[in-house]
Amino acid sequence: MSDDDPDAGADDPDSSSATLCPRCGRPIAMVSVTGPIDAVASPCGCRVPPGVLESE
Repeated sequence: MSDDDPDAGADDPDSSSATLCPRCGRPIAMVSVTGPIDAVASPCGCRVPPGVLESE
């Protein structure tokens, strides 16, 4: 990987643009909503608010 490639690491879940889990701090790839006020973050498995991936 070259340092001058602007797209390098764009698909990397550990990149700085990834949303971090508010409970454990690991990058979140997906959130599964299980109820009106409950969701599970993947791949860490922490219970999080359903809107945790919504952009501001």
